[in-house]
Amino acid sequence: MKDDLNKPEDKKQKQPKFEKKSTDQRTQATPPVDNSSEEEIPEWKSSIRREPVQEEQPERKMPVINKKYMIAAAAVVVLGAAAFGVAPRLMKDPETKKQIEEAKKQAAQEETASADESQESAEQGEELQADEAALKSDTSNVTETTDETDISGTGQQDSKADGKEKIATPPITGLAHAESYESLYEILHKWQSDSNNWNAADGARGIELYSSDAETDMVSESTADAVATEDSSAAMYPSDIDSGFTYDESQESTDHSTTNTQEENVDEADIVKTDGTYIYAMNSRGDIRIVDAVSMKLVSEISGDRNADYMEMYLNGDSLQVIRQQETYITYKGDINLSSSDSGDQETNAQNNSDSKANKNTDKDSETDNTDTNTVRASYSVPVTTVSIDTYDISDRENPKQTGTCQQDGTYLSSRRNGGNLYLFTSYSPDTTDGVDAKVKYIPRIDDEYIAYDHIYLPAAEETTDYTYDGKNYLVASSVSDENPDQVTDSMAVVSGAETFYVSESNIYSAVSDWTASDTKPRTEIVRIGYEDGFFTEGSTGSVSGELNNSFSMDEYNGNLRLVTTTAGWNKDYSEYTRTNGLYILDADMKTIGKIENLADNEEIKSARFMGDTGYFVTYRNTDPLFSADLSDPTKPKIIGELKITGFSEYLHFYGENKLLGIGWETDPDTGSIEGLKCSMFDITDPSDVKEIDRIVLKNVSICDALSNYRAILASPDKNLFGFAYGLYKNSGTGDYYHTEEQYYYGLLSYSEEDGFVPGAYLNITQSGLFDDALTNTEYRTMRGIYISDTFYLVTENGISSYDMTDGYKLTDTLLWES
Repeated sequence: MKDDLNKPEDKKQKQPKFEKKSTDQRTQATPPVDNSSEEEIPEWKSSIRREPVQEEQPERKMPVINKKYMIAAAAVVVLGAAAFGVAPRLMKDPETKKQIEEAKKQAAQEETASADESQESAEQGEELQADEAALKSDTSNVTETTDETDISGTGQQDSKADGKEKIATPPITGLAHAESYESLYEILHKWQSDSNNWNAADGARGIELYSSDAETDMVSESTADAVATEDSSAAMYPSDIDSGFTYDESQESTDHSTTNTQEENVDEADIVKTDGTYIYAMNSRGDIRIVDAVSMKLVSEISGDRNADYMEMYLNGDSLQVIRQQETYITYKGDINLSSSDSGDQETNAQNNSDSKANKNTDKDSETDNTDTNTVRASYSVPVTTVSIDTYDISDRENPKQTGTCQQDGTYLSSRRNGGNLYLFTSYSPDTTDGVDAKVKYIPRIDDEYIAYDHIYLPAAEETTDYTYDGKNYLVASSVSDENPDQVTDSMAVVSGAETFYVSESNIYSAVSDWTASDTKPRTEIVRIGYEDGFFTEGSTGSVSGELNNSFSMDEYNGNLRLVTTTAGWNKDYSEYTRTNGLYILDADMKTIGKIENLADNEEIKSARFMGDTGYFVTYRNTDPLFSADLSDPTKPKIIGELKITGFSEYLHFYGENKLLGIGWETDPDTGSIEGLKCSMFDITDPSDVKEIDRIVLKNVSICDALSNYRAILASPDKNLFGFAYGLYKNSGTGDYYHTEEQYYYGLLSYSEEDGFVPGAYLNITQSGLFDDALTNTEYRTMRGIYISDTFYLVTENGISSYDMTDGYKLTDTLLWES
């Protein structure tokens, strides 16, 4: 093993051991290790968001127009409705299809006849042309002044105050959409009413009784907006910032790390980014620092909104997109039913109940028994969670300027960037307890507009029963383009849960585990949504047996989805618990066209990776079988190789030509106890005969968050460098396993054909100059390692440290944030 590692100055601190092992050797020490950890959730504060107000418009009078123009206008309206999917039913009902086709045919005939007549009439003079213009104007105005359901339900959304015209998008094909808000409400309400876990009081907070003769309809009393303004979101701190900094384009470096992603051409967000010249670091409070990498000087800072939880960000040239989540409250007035014991006035309740009984006895036709309840006027608030995308122009790195904000209802799930568009995914929980008119409680919104009902889809493909999800959540998706960062390009929602996301260059796959189809074993139900240039195009749904391990268990190739799952559960009489695994290939319609089942009994999928016609996946019980599968014929997949070694890999990464890197845990094959963090290199030149050609074990490691968050892994095969942060108990080497304080390191390694794994450094984080005491769990989990040219940067909540990679990773500079 190499001895040229940086030695920490504190001789008393126990160092982790790097142990090179042959493929038939294992470590001896077996310290008990707890790899579980709890993520600290940042604090949030309440704020108020205005509910969209529907203004009443005065009735407009249609001018008297020549009949031929009325016919032409009617034809255009009919064709437009058909083209943009305004028809209340998806075109899968034969009768509906027939009616629509007949309407199109008739409209086309009328349009042709009217066009001929219009051409003749156009020669009659200026007056007729003025009438035609007036008709167009009034027709447009009538569309804008229809009732609330029409405005929200046709997909036609109002333009923002800046005057930019939004593009109306038709419903996607392949998925059945809601016929109306009312029909959607009935479906949601039935599911929630049938659920034993549904609480009718969910969503209501701070109920106040009051006496008022105001209208009984629920109206918003929100008076403040939670969206951060341009002035409040960007703040400079002259004491921190180098006022003498000047930007030099010649300093730009193309040799730098990027965020570790699953798909090469689909970008993913993270909390640290670099463009080779600057480092962009976001802390848990949402403060974003822009640092010149060479001089290690703070160039500018964007201050986060303290009422929001900041998730992650994207960097695209001179644009920075920041994703944040906030919880707001909307206040309503309306009638609610309270039981007698809740009203607070026993004598009044007794009198009310007595009167109710008397009235009931007097009126034999009464349909309502108010014996146990009182209807009262109330004001109550409900929490509304929203996710925002804030876009900044950073062409002048010293003066970032916010150029747009978009937001949608729901809690943050995930996001992706592809082709100049950002795609945002949230989970929205509907509440149907207040009736069909309370749309704000069961219809998600994009900015301040409800998603059109024909853009809300039900989780059932046409003519299939393969999707059975009866959930209480929506998957809400929207897109924002680089050209228009202040408005959403397209939006949609699917009444479906979402647990695991995989996004290819042309499709979005959302998967959720479901137990409703079977009492004993789960299925994974999948929604596929096609996308292109910021628009959602078509979709399909399907399901397979078992549950996914993570997003790497899915992969798209040649239009097919390949995935591996683990199926575990009891048999029908609950006498035996079994576990098995399967590989499935689904076509674009989410129909299974090939599969292999009953693989590796009593083991479970730990990691997977696909490349071309070959798939690799690891299962584990006490040993680590690495399977390779030939997927060249998607209708007849077959297992062609199986390598059994000790331990298991939780993350796989293709590392150069014909090499596969595995990072996971070394275990005792007899007891299964963890012995350390293991890195394995596999030779996959012949997929039918995969070999482990080297391994290295970091003993006594107790935690490695990178195994559950692949974006925290620095992986650059071209640079021949990979790294990750990990922790171990300070006194684990002496056998004191009851001392739970952990010490954190960042390990950096490379690989060569001659020497195998070569440790570059294991950097003691407490000696980075960024922390006075031990790190908290949040500080550890938000740590990232990046490189630019020959400098490695450790980016943390407290600041950045730089290391010279050509001089044994010597610490060269430290930049601390000022609190």
